[in-house]
Amino acid sequence: MQMLREYFKGFGGISSSDMDFLVNQCTEKTLEKGDKLIRSHQHVDSIYFIASGFLHYFSHNEFGERITLKIIGQNNCWTIMDSFFHHKKTSDVCQALTDVRYCELKRSDYLNIKSKNKELANFIQTITEYLLTSKVSEANKKSKMSVEERYLDLLHYHPDMVQQVPVNIIASYIGTSRETLHRIRRKLTAA
Repeated sequence: MQMLREYFKGFGGISSSDMDFLVNQCTEKTLEKGDKLIRSHQHVDSIYFIASGFLHYFSHNEFGERITLKIIGQNNCWTIMDSFFHHKKTSDVCQALTDVRYCELKRSDYLNIKSKNKELANFIQTITEYLLTSKVSEANKKSKMSVEERYLDLLHYHPDMVQQVPVNIIASYIGTSRETLHRIRRKLTAA
């Protein structure tokens, strides 16, 4: 839970009693590699803080192929926002790529916190705005990069992800085929 406290501290100061209250609403859990955190056609009723490991958030296209939407690594707060905030079933899946340790905040606890504590409601709003802004910024940045630049960016900012996540998932995440990613990797190795 210390990593969760540090994550929250990054969003500004809240009283120690509010911090304790917020952290105590979260439950520590684990997933084994291959376990599903979220299944298709499920309501997403939690927000997750990933303490260690990697999750694969994906959907399927009209041909039944997996399309990677995001790889979620440690020190990240995440949920399928549309499903969580609008209480809609998701068509997406989130599965552990490695063993994962995480903290879970249930929707009911989230709503309870927001209704009973104005300071924490504002604090949670700050985190939500950050997550939305980050999502837009990431999409914007990726749209202006070539596939090779996306891979180099991933190597620079998330080398542990490149080492632990299967190549086909990395390829899907940066918007290319496994074969093209292999060519890029060979080119970079030869340089």
